Amino acid sequence: MGQLLLFSPLLFSILFFTSLLVSSYDGPLYDSSAYTECKLQPEEPLYNGGMLKNQESNLEQIILDNGDRLHSLSFPLTNLNQRTKYSFSIWIKINDANSALIRASLVTEETTIKCIGTVIAKQGCWSFLKGGFELSSPSNSSKLYIQSSDSSRDINIAIASASLHPFTDEQWTLNQETKINEARKRAVTIHVSDRQGVELHGAAVRVEQVSKDFPFGSAIAKTIIGNSQYQKWFVERFNAAVFENELKWDATEHVQGQVNYTIPDQMMEFVRANQIIARGHNIFWENPKYTPKWVLNLTRGDLESAVSSRIQSLMNKYKREFIHWDVSNEMLHFDFYEERLGADATLKFFETAHEADPLATLFMNEFNVVETCEDVDSTVDAYVSRIRELKLGGVSMDGIGLQGHFDVPNSPLMRGILDKLATLGLPIWLTEVDISNKFSKETQAVYLEQVLREGFSHPAVDGIMLWTALRQGSCYQMCLTDGDFNNLPAGDTVDKLLKEWQTGTLEGRTDEHGSYSFFGFLGEYVVTATYGNKTVYSPLSLSRGKETKHFNIQM
Repeated sequence: MGQLLLFSPLLFSILFFTSLLVSSYDGPLYDSSAYTECKLQPEEPLYNGGMLKNQESNLEQIILDNGDRLHSLSFPLTNLNQRTKYSFSIWIKINDANSALIRASLVTEETTIKCIGTVIAKQGCWSFLKGGFELSSPSNSSKLYIQSSDSSRDINIAIASASLHPFTDEQWTLNQETKINEARKRAVTIHVSDRQGVELHGAAVRVEQVSKDFPFGSAIAKTIIGNSQYQKWFVERFNAAVFENELKWDATEHVQGQVNYTIPDQMMEFVRANQIIARGHNIFWENPKYTPKWVLNLTRGDLESAVSSRIQSLMNKYKREFIHWDVSNEMLHFDFYEERLGADATLKFFETAHEADPLATLFMNEFNVVETCEDVDSTVDAYVSRIRELKLGGVSMDGIGLQGHFDVPNSPLMRGILDKLATLGLPIWLTEVDISNKFSKETQAVYLEQVLREGFSHPAVDGIMLWTALRQGSCYQMCLTDGDFNNLPAGDTVDKLLKEWQTGTLEGRTDEHGSYSFFGFLGEYVVTATYGNKTVYSPLSLSRGKETKHFNIQM
């Protein structure tokens, strides 16, 4: 590394710039530590407690409308700032119930944030809650509450190692850039020499990134079939796709026994022709509202036969075509199949899907896990618990799908949830990202950028899919373009980030040691070296790694 600092001006400037940022940072870098196992003893507080260092909680009694009394622990907080992100964590143990969902909330003079983090706490051991919040206006006096989310029972809560740490927007951005540099980029030194191994000083080097390692894509609909303008627009931006509705059971077998894959086949032709990776969405949807009507009233035996035919037909038809399959969509919120086929129905779905296509990564896919913590059905611990249940049952389930249908994003909460999910060591994908259409298009773009930056900068996130399929000029919640493929504000945001997250084309000359260095995003490159009247072209693959990649070219 010392050689690079001495002889690589470009890399030196990058590292020097980063060091300047760090040296101007008056606080610790974000601590991504997280735990999903219940422990006999709590860990030490993050940031040494931060704003809660040496601060004792207060026991408060809340009287509900029905007269019941609920005990809550609280921390008084003063002088909270806007444009500041607060990361919160605490260890929790309960003593009079086997388990309970514990929620942290914040009350200021002007607003109440109902949930800034949750944990499913257990009796006799310590569980880790991690989340946070951001305020739209400053608060002189506020309270942070810790209490059971179930108002029907009063839970005795013990807490330890509470921590609340503030990050300015600039500090938060620095943390994102640091993580991106570590997880999405790599230092490279190209060595140019002649056939005798003599280093060539002053050789012209051109580095061009031709593809990206990180999958970033969008949903597509049947409207892309035969639409050259839509196809051109898509291919210029994205390297991944997911079919919005066209693979769902009701779309392929609306009438029992009449299976039709004509439309997804045509969409797959577009995907194949442009070397785009595709996610399979979905095999089953647990919500009966989106289950084929003819399926709803089948007897158990007929339903077993129908679901078996569905898996075999779909998976055999598209074997090795899709890198992922969402096997049982939204199973934290709905249980149509398990209600009718028994508690092991999901296990069988995953087992059969894995046997049909062993190379596909099988996912759970769920909403309101990373978007909010107010939904009691899909808290981060509920998701972790369900994944562990399936794994214990022998399921080959290797992917965490987070839909990402956001209202107002809460970046500290989102990051804390991703930290906890990352402890499972499984690839995490944001699978259906959009922003509610209750906001203006300009506000959608602002919130979208926050979500995308948070997702791309988290090392455990392996891919991002937008839910922006264009259908007759409209989209589910958020469009990137109008019907003529002119960018809307959200489209401008996506284009800006895609440009920012690529190396593009670099040009320079080798130094006195015959070396040229750069810091590039992971992906595939073509390197061109020219010395005198001789030019050599060579492919370069840049994969994840902490050490500098050395690449030799002989002229």
